[in-house]
Amino acid sequence: MDINKLNFQNKTILIVGDVILDEYFLGNVERISPEAPVPILNVLETEERLGGAANVALNCRSLGCKVEIVSVTGNDPEGQFLIDKLIEKKVSCFIEKNNQFKTVKKTRLISNSQQILRIDEEKTPPQSTNRMLKTFNKRVKYADVIIFSDYGKGVLKELPHLIAQTKIYNKKCLVDPKGNNLLKYKGAYILTPNLKEINKLVGHYSNEIDFKFKVFKMMKENDIQNIVLTKGKEGITLFQENKKQEISFQASASEVYDVTGAGDTVISVLSVLESINYPLNNACEIANKAGGIIVQKFGTTSITFEDIF
Repeated sequence: MDINKLNFQNKTILIVGDVILDEYFLGNVERISPEAPVPILNVLETEERLGGAANVALNCRSLGCKVEIVSVTGNDPEGQFLIDKLIEKKVSCFIEKNNQFKTVKKTRLISNSQQILRIDEEKTPPQSTNRMLKTFNKRVKYADVIIFSDYGKGVLKELPHLIAQTKIYNKKCLVDPKGNNLLKYKGAYILTPNLKEINKLVGHYSNEIDFKFKVFKMMKENDIQNIVLTKGKEGITLFQENKKQEISFQASASEVYDVTGAGDTVISVLSVLESINYPLNNACEIANKAGGIIVQKFGTTSITFEDIF
């Protein structure tokens, strides 16, 4: 099946999850502070980028789909920046600005292309609200595919309810998980954990055979049809519960520069291909290629159609 960008232009991806502001201070370190044994960063440039679910939305939009995003931010400049940037990229925003919360911000200090410190501001991060749930219930029926982008900040606190709604409308949902609460992801069509996350979900295992047994057992018990396991420089592995099948795809990146946002890229590529019913094993091959491209770039960066097709 040939893929043309026109295939995606009438498809809608609905994204629900934690939106994050990624801030970068870029410069160089040439000396150590006389006040304490710490490097002094001479800041030459600052950048603000879309992070979390907002980066997923940007990726899907860059690939050519229509994109809607449902979330909650603080009623603050950081939240407004995220909304303005998403609108600028032609993403339809259904984002509630709430005075009770503060938008999550991650600040990275970069010296000579190397991250030397990350500062997370997560005081009272946004949570799901009744208004947000009502908005999702209205938008889900119009989507071709739903992505739940869970960064563990609180917006997907009611995820079981949200997944249940996708089933009512017979929609495929993909979940990028966080944490070890399996019940939270019950009923997902595709789960996209990384190695650290899958280990939390399956618990202790003694060897590779035991690991595979526990993965398929977990999938059957929790009605998870597919798992796409992202393994960094080792590529990705697809587990399909109905076929009891495991397929591995080797990483294509010759050099890993920065893994930030690689998981966002993989779930975005899988989702836009699912919107046109592209075979999942072939979609994984393309998503693996996309992940290999994005880890060679700096920071949270969106993939484009031209990058991979």
